[in-house]
Amino acid sequence: MRNAPPAHGLLAASCLGFFGAVSAQELPRGRAETEGVVELAGVCAEESPAGGAACRELALTALAVQRGAGLGSALGSDVPGTASTAGHRLGGVPRIAFSFGLAGVQLAMPRLSGESVRELEEEETLTVFGLRGVVAAGLVDGMQLSPGVGGILSVDLTGLFSHLWLPRSAGFAGPSSGVGLGVRVGVLRESFTVPGISVSLARRWHRAIEAGDAGDGDPGEVEAELEVTSLRAVLGKNWFALGLMAGAGWDRYTGEAAAAAAGGLDDPGVAGVVLASESTVYFAGGWYNFLISQISAEIGWADGVEDPFADRRGAYDPARRHWFASVSVRVTP
Repeated sequence: MRNAPPAHGLLAASCLGFFGAVSAQELPRGRAETEGVVELAGVCAEESPAGGAACRELALTALAVQRGAGLGSALGSDVPGTASTAGHRLGGVPRIAFSFGLAGVQLAMPRLSGESVRELEEEETLTVFGLRGVVAAGLVDGMQLSPGVGGILSVDLTGLFSHLWLPRSAGFAGPSSGVGLGVRVGVLRESFTVPGISVSLARRWHRAIEAGDAGDGDPGEVEAELEVTSLRAVLGKNWFALGLMAGAGWDRYTGEAAAAAAGGLDDPGVAGVVLASESTVYFAGGWYNFLISQISAEIGWADGVEDPFADRRGAYDPARRHWFASVSVRVTP
């Protein structure tokens, strides 16, 4: 028994093992490129009498929808209102925290709600609103080096939920919701002398998003599935009733997509073309502490991606940054 590995190491390994599929994902490469957009435009053009220009805009629409919904799902910090892991109560009982909040995300895309294919070359900028819920449970309390320095290699397990209201006025078929799982690893747990520092990894799965209806007069239609892989690093500190935090991260949005211009396929379905893109995310916020709860606010932005079509005339620029903001309430009974 003396040679047995520490219990916190076994628990941490078990949690991280759940994300074996995530570890196979391509990690940040220091550049923002897209995958599958050119191929999707080619599949669309094979069935469309409208030509390649319309299909390029529709492929970028599918990309923009995927990225906007993915950012609305991931936002900034995985657990609002704290940069520390939850840890354990006295007696080794896991601490559990619940949070619920509202969010707004800027989404820009080609104008899919127009009445002609030419209108696809215009840009439409929307603000998408959503709900977010998070449950965090402290699995591993971590190591304590001194009375003011602890929580090292602590581990939380997080359950995630998001719901986005995608406006029908912009051509969306309806809202989209998703669920996810994550782990949060503590570097330091906040104390009177040191800030809280943590890093997290999460995976989210969303329902397919549909926009446009070529059979109902729209210039085209798209469908995009969505999975989001997120990495976050957060630093924060309380000053009596108030707290401040800042963080950065990386998102990867992936999923099969389809696109069809007016006069092409009646129902694009999921064509098997996988879209993928990445974003670097920056965010900051603060919170106000009550007895067992906090109310917090965050604001941040996500970087754009390179336009894969060098000869486009459309107004939509996929390289632009997109802002987001959220307000949440967190309760730790």
